Amino acid sequence: MKTILTSLLCMSASFVLAQQPQAVTNAQITPEMLYQRGIASMNRGDVVGAEKDLRAALQAQPQHANAKYMLNQLLLNRDKIAARYRENMMKSTMIPQVDFMDATVAEALEGLSGMIGNATNKKFTPNFILKDPQGKLKDKAITLKLGNIPASQVLQYIASSAECKIAYEEHAIIVQAR
Repeated sequence: MKTILTSLLCMSASFVLAQQPQAVTNAQITPEMLYQRGIASMNRGDVVGAEKDLRAALQAQPQHANAKYMLNQLLLNRDKIAARYRENMMKSTMIPQVDFMDATVAEALEGLSGMIGNATNKKFTPNFILKDPQGKLKDKAITLKLGNIPASQVLQYIASSAECKIAYEEHAIIVQAR
Protein backbone atom coordinates (compact mmCIF):
# COMPACT_ATOMS: atom_id res chain seq x y z
CA MET A 1 0.00 0.00 0.00
CA LYS A 2 2.83 2.39 0.90
CA THR A 3 4.48 1.72 -2.49
CA ILE A 4 1.24 2.44 -4.37
CA LEU A 5 0.76 5.74 -2.50
CA THR A 6 4.36 6.75 -3.18
CA SER A 7 3.92 5.96 -6.88
CA LEU A 8 0.68 7.94 -7.04
CA LEU A 9 2.29 10.93 -5.32
CA CYS A 10 5.25 10.85 -7.71
CA MET A 11 2.92 10.66 -10.73
CA SER A 12 0.82 13.55 -9.36
CA ALA A 13 3.92 15.67 -8.81
CA SER A 14 5.15 14.91 -12.34
CA PHE A 15 1.76 15.88 -13.78
CA VAL A 16 1.68 19.16 -11.81
CA LEU A 17 5.22 20.06 -12.85
CA ALA A 18 4.43 19.29 -16.48
CA GLN A 19 1.46 21.72 -16.30
CA GLN A 20 3.59 24.64 -15.04
CA PRO A 21 4.25 27.29 -17.71
CA GLN A 22 7.83 27.33 -18.83
CA ALA A 23 9.81 30.56 -18.56
CA VAL A 24 10.32 32.32 -21.86
CA THR A 25 13.99 32.73 -22.71
CA ASN A 26 15.33 35.78 -24.56
CA ALA A 27 15.70 33.67 -27.69
CA GLN A 28 11.96 32.86 -27.59
CA ILE A 29 10.76 36.47 -27.32
CA THR A 30 9.01 37.36 -30.55
CA PRO A 31 8.59 40.83 -32.06
CA GLU A 32 4.89 40.61 -31.15
CA MET A 33 5.79 39.94 -27.50
CA LEU A 34 8.09 42.95 -27.50
CA TYR A 35 5.35 45.05 -29.07
CA GLN A 36 2.78 43.93 -26.46
CA ARG A 37 5.23 44.59 -23.64
CA GLY A 38 5.89 48.05 -25.10
CA ILE A 39 2.17 48.81 -25.17
CA ALA A 40 1.80 47.65 -21.56
CA SER A 41 4.68 49.96 -20.60
CA MET A 42 3.02 52.86 -22.40
CA ASN A 43 -0.22 52.23 -20.52
CA ARG A 44 1.68 52.36 -17.22
CA GLY A 45 3.44 55.57 -18.28
CA ASP A 46 6.87 53.92 -18.54
CA VAL A 47 8.14 55.76 -21.62
CA VAL A 48 11.69 54.44 -21.33
CA GLY A 49 10.58 50.79 -21.19
CA ALA A 50 8.01 51.33 -23.94
CA GLU A 51 10.52 52.90 -26.30
CA LYS A 52 13.08 50.18 -25.62
CA ASP A 53 10.60 47.37 -26.38
CA LEU A 54 9.05 49.02 -29.43
CA ARG A 55 12.50 49.70 -30.92
CA ALA A 56 13.51 46.09 -30.19
CA ALA A 57 10.34 44.84 -31.94
CA LEU A 58 11.23 46.95 -34.98
CA GLN A 59 14.81 45.76 -34.94
CA ALA A 60 13.61 42.16 -34.99
CA GLN A 61 10.85 42.84 -37.54
CA PRO A 62 11.41 46.17 -39.37
CA GLN A 63 8.02 46.04 -41.12
CA HIS A 64 5.96 45.63 -37.91
CA ALA A 65 3.36 48.30 -38.73
CA ASN A 66 1.82 48.50 -35.26
CA ALA A 67 5.21 48.90 -33.58
CA LYS A 68 6.11 51.69 -36.03
CA TYR A 69 2.84 53.49 -35.39
CA MET A 70 3.00 53.17 -31.61
CA LEU A 71 6.65 54.27 -31.47
CA ASN A 72 5.68 57.39 -33.42
CA GLN A 73 2.76 57.99 -31.05
CA LEU A 74 5.11 57.55 -28.08
CA LEU A 75 7.59 60.06 -29.48
CA LEU A 76 4.83 62.58 -30.30
CA ASN A 77 3.04 62.22 -26.94
CA ARG A 78 5.93 61.41 -24.62
CA ASP A 79 4.98 63.99 -21.97
CA LYS A 80 1.33 62.93 -21.81
CA ILE A 81 2.24 59.26 -21.62
CA ALA A 82 4.82 59.92 -18.91
CA ALA A 83 2.16 61.80 -16.93
CA ARG A 84 0.15 58.56 -16.81
CA TYR A 85 2.74 57.09 -14.45
CA ARG A 86 2.07 59.83 -11.89
CA GLU A 87 -1.70 59.50 -12.34
CA ASN A 88 -1.59 55.69 -12.05
CA MET A 89 0.50 55.92 -8.89
CA MET A 90 -2.03 58.29 -7.35
CA LYS A 91 -4.87 55.91 -8.22
CA SER A 92 -3.10 52.85 -6.84
CA THR A 93 -1.76 54.41 -3.61
CA MET A 94 -4.21 53.74 -0.79
CA ILE A 95 -4.27 56.25 2.07
CA PRO A 96 -5.40 54.59 5.32
CA GLN A 97 -6.68 57.75 7.01
CA VAL A 98 -7.14 61.42 6.14
CA ASP A 99 -8.12 63.93 8.80
CA PHE A 100 -7.83 67.59 7.80
CA MET A 101 -9.57 70.24 9.88
CA ASP A 102 -9.62 73.75 8.41
CA ALA A 103 -6.32 73.16 6.57
CA THR A 104 -5.20 75.53 3.85
CA VAL A 105 -4.89 74.06 0.36
CA ALA A 106 -1.09 74.16 0.68
CA GLU A 107 -1.24 72.37 4.06
CA ALA A 108 -3.64 69.74 2.69
CA LEU A 109 -1.37 69.08 -0.30
CA GLU A 110 1.69 68.90 1.96
CA GLY A 111 -0.13 66.48 4.26
CA LEU A 112 -1.28 64.33 1.34
CA SER A 113 2.26 64.27 -0.02
CA GLY A 114 3.53 62.94 3.32
CA MET A 115 0.77 60.31 3.45
CA ILE A 116 1.68 59.15 -0.06
CA GLY A 117 5.34 58.94 0.92
CA ASN A 118 4.43 56.79 3.91
CA ALA A 119 2.07 54.57 1.89
CA THR A 120 4.70 53.93 -0.80
CA ASN A 121 7.70 53.69 1.53
CA LYS A 122 9.07 56.87 -0.08
CA LYS A 123 9.13 55.24 -3.56
CA PHE A 124 6.76 57.81 -5.05
CA THR A 125 6.55 61.55 -4.52
CA PRO A 126 3.59 63.33 -6.13
CA ASN A 127 5.44 66.69 -6.38
CA PHE A 128 2.43 68.99 -6.07
CA ILE A 129 2.78 72.47 -7.51
CA LEU A 130 0.17 74.94 -6.31
CA LYS A 131 -0.56 77.76 -8.75
CA ASP A 132 -2.54 80.60 -7.25
CA PRO A 133 -1.33 83.88 -8.78
CA GLN A 134 -4.35 85.93 -7.58
CA GLY A 135 -4.34 84.45 -4.06
CA LYS A 136 -7.83 82.93 -4.44
CA LEU A 137 -6.89 79.84 -2.42
CA LYS A 138 -5.40 81.69 0.55
CA ASP A 139 -8.64 81.70 2.54
CA LYS A 140 -10.03 78.32 1.44
CA ALA A 141 -10.32 75.87 4.34
CA ILE A 142 -10.20 72.14 3.70
CA THR A 143 -11.90 69.77 6.12
CA LEU A 144 -11.79 66.08 5.25
CA LYS A 145 -12.19 62.92 7.27
CA LEU A 146 -11.71 59.86 5.06
CA GLY A 147 -10.38 56.36 5.39
CA ASN A 148 -8.91 53.71 3.11
CA ILE A 149 -9.13 55.79 -0.04
CA PRO A 150 -6.91 56.19 -3.15
CA ALA A 151 -4.67 59.25 -3.10
CA SER A 152 -6.24 60.40 -6.37
CA GLN A 153 -9.64 60.61 -4.65
CA VAL A 154 -8.21 62.61 -1.74
CA LEU A 155 -6.72 65.02 -4.27
CA GLN A 156 -10.10 65.26 -6.03
CA TYR A 157 -11.81 66.11 -2.72
CA ILE A 158 -9.20 68.79 -1.99
CA ALA A 159 -9.58 70.26 -5.48
CA SER A 160 -13.37 70.28 -5.40
CA SER A 161 -13.45 71.83 -1.91
CA ALA A 162 -11.09 74.60 -3.01
CA GLU A 163 -12.50 74.95 -6.54
CA CYS A 164 -9.22 73.98 -8.19
CA LYS A 165 -8.35 72.07 -11.30
CA ILE A 166 -5.73 69.31 -11.44
CA ALA A 167 -3.30 68.59 -14.26
CA TYR A 168 -0.95 65.59 -14.25
CA GLU A 169 2.42 66.23 -15.86
CA GLU A 170 5.52 64.11 -16.25
CA HIS A 171 7.34 65.59 -13.24
CA ALA A 172 4.54 67.16 -11.18
CA ILE A 173 0.87 67.42 -10.38
CA ILE A 174 -0.35 70.96 -10.92
CA VAL A 175 -3.14 72.19 -8.63
CA GLN A 176 -4.41 75.51 -9.96
CA ALA A 177 -7.06 77.97 -8.86
CA ARG A 178 -9.89 78.36 -11.38
